[in-house]
Amino acid sequence: MAVADFFVSGSPDAGKAVVREALDSAGFTIEAQLPNGGWTVGRGSKWKTATLGALAGKKAQRLTFTVLFFDHQGTMVVRLERETGSGMMAGAVGVARSNDIFEETVAAVGNALYATGALVGSNRG
Repeated sequence: MAVADFFVSGSPDAGKAVVREALDSAGFTIEAQLPNGGWTVGRGSKWKTATLGALAGKKAQRLTFTVLFFDHQGTMVVRLERETGSGMMAGAVGVARSNDIFEETVAAVGNALYATGALVGSNRG
């Protein structure tokens, strides 16, 4: 499992809005609200990925991951999680592409939080 944690100061609602905007810019939409307040986010087409595999391309390959929000000693933590083997429907190329896209998305979220001055730290697991 790939995990990235961002420690965010300020209003949790403002932090979530920044994360949501960064995800939108990366082509992800919130597909489900989780009972704990987190999100399942996704992009791409299941049909194209199942039919075309790696040939579906970077924009059309189906990808999902989880965004969690929780408190750690008074600081909001934003956690992005991607399951190991994500992108498997598109074969080995799809798994590698999934890894790259996750890393690009982690960077986009981190940069967006940094730009607002709300990012106080990060951790990769």
